[in-house]
Amino acid sequence: MYRLFMTMTVITVINFASINAELIRIPLYKTFTDEKFLTETMARLRSGTANVSLIDYDNLQYYGTIEIGTPPQTFKILFDTGSSDLWVPSKNCNVRQPACSKHNKYDNTQSTTYVPEKITFDVSYYDAKWQDVKLYGNLSNDNVIIGGLGVTSQIFGEVFNFSEGFLPWAQCDGVLGMGYPDLSEFEVPSVFQNMIDKHVVSQPIFSFYLNRNLTVVFGGELILGGTDPSHYEGEFTYVNVTKKKYWQITMDKFQIKNYTSCLEGCKAIVDTGYPRIAGPPQTIEVIYREIGVVNDTVPCDDDYISKLPDINFVIGGKTFRLIGQDYILKLGADIGGKCIPGFQAVPPFDGIEWVLGYVFIGRYYTVFDMENDRVGFATAKN
Repeated sequence: MYRLFMTMTVITVINFASINAELIRIPLYKTFTDEKFLTETMARLRSGTANVSLIDYDNLQYYGTIEIGTPPQTFKILFDTGSSDLWVPSKNCNVRQPACSKHNKYDNTQSTTYVPEKITFDVSYYDAKWQDVKLYGNLSNDNVIIGGLGVTSQIFGEVFNFSEGFLPWAQCDGVLGMGYPDLSEFEVPSVFQNMIDKHVVSQPIFSFYLNRNLTVVFGGELILGGTDPSHYEGEFTYVNVTKKKYWQITMDKFQIKNYTSCLEGCKAIVDTGYPRIAGPPQTIEVIYREIGVVNDTVPCDDDYISKLPDINFVIGGKTFRLIGQDYILKLGADIGGKCIPGFQAVPPFDGIEWVLGYVFIGRYYTVFDMENDRVGFATAKN
């Protein structure tokens, strides 16, 4: 994830109703306050939609809100296809740690639907320097509301301790993983898997639209149950998931100017928890040279950025082009006020060479199809 939350590295419910609606939109960063969990959930299911804008923090973090417990406690959450578990800080978290003191914390004593699982866990994530950082806690069981839709008896992590350097600058409180079951460190169904199993969503599909325009309030949208044509144009290019753990696909080829790599295909994952695009160090070195990166920055001049070379990813036989405005990140004054490349060199892990994060998803609206085990890309509308 910046890797704020990329992928876990440790090799370590009641059916409310079926719905006929095509789409369920995730209301992000909106508080759901009604105490009648079941009644309100049924009303939302009958309406078929529930949507709120995604919050974009300098194109580096996208987050929304969920609620846990009865009455609901609200948390800002990163929706992450690079993991499969839900966790939030506990009220008993060590407040001397920034990851605890600066974020909302779950208080199980205030929830009438809380059930202890009496199982401890420790999990690792990669940080911005691609180093392991850990979190520790207990598994808990409670109701979860996401996008106005309710899932009862969801098992999640209640975190008591973080390793040094974890989460102090993050805008979100925790993570809701949307990867495949085999990626779960808790070895329990994810929130979305429970939604599928309990027929809360009409289709086992979710999609992401990320708005990269920082001059507007609307940061994007996560939709459960389908896609929204107002956010993309043209047809989707679908590619099969090659290993049902991460959302892993095969990339056909990579190109920048006269340089080409990945000629025999290479493994890539699509990760909604990672701001940049990660790739093999040798290829990233070429990219940096071609776009003039010095000390991990480039000039912020618009004319300079507009003349940068196209970068092409060939996936499913189609070329997905990124221009300079797509892959140069302009940071806000509060986090440096500079421009950085949207690429990061990362050694292969689990045989995976590329991680397609926000920089790619922001240009190409992405649908994750669990029914057909495939990922689809279409050009996002600005």
